[in-house]
This record gives sequence, structure tokens and C-alpha cells, in this order.
Amino acid sequence: KDYVSVNDYFSLDIRVGKIVDVEDYPEMRKPSYKIKVDFGPLIGELSSSAQITNYSRSELINRLVVGAINLGEKTLPGGFISQFLILGALDPDGTVNLLQIPPSVLIGSTVA
Repeated sequence: KDYVSVNDYFSLDIRVGKIVDVEDYPEMRKPSYKIKVDFGPLIGELSSSAQITNYSRSELINRLVVGAINLGEKTLPGGFISQFLILGALDPDGTVNLLQIPPSVLIGSTVA
């Protein structure tokens, strides 16, 4: 990948949120969920699609996650609007491992 400036990096709004809802998303080509995340009182709840079906729905509800929230909205199959990107580490096979956030971190906190 090409180098980016530090200003490019700091233009991203990356925050901690808590997953409040998870639904199956059968319209997607690859197994995915529709995820709703609460990013706190300043941002509110945002929705995204995520290929994180290696986690059960019960493992995801109330889990803290990291999301890039200012990448713009994208309309996905079925008219679903994705409003942010959940961040994780990718295994060579494409499996997403969500980043671990200590439970004491407040939702809405900025990630630097």
C-alpha cells in the first residue's frame, strides 16, 4: 500500500461503540450480519454490514468494537445503508478478528 500523510490518518473519525443489534443478512454474497452499534450520545446509533459470522450473534451483542464512522454511507443489496466500517485484524483466509477493547473504555471514545 502507498504511504499516506499523517493528516490523512487523523482525518479519520475512529471511535469505540457497543453492538446493540445483530441480524442475519442473507442478501449479501458472502456470509454477513447487519450490525447496529451505539457510539454514545454525541454520535448515536449507526448501522453497518460485517463479514464477522465467525462470531455468534450472542457473542456480538454488547461487545465493544472499533469503527471508522466518517467514511460516508454506502447502499448495499436490499437497500441496506452501511454507515461505518467495523475494524478488525484479517487472517490469511479473510476471517475478521475484532479488536479487543477493555470494558472500562467509554462508548464514543475516540481512537488515536
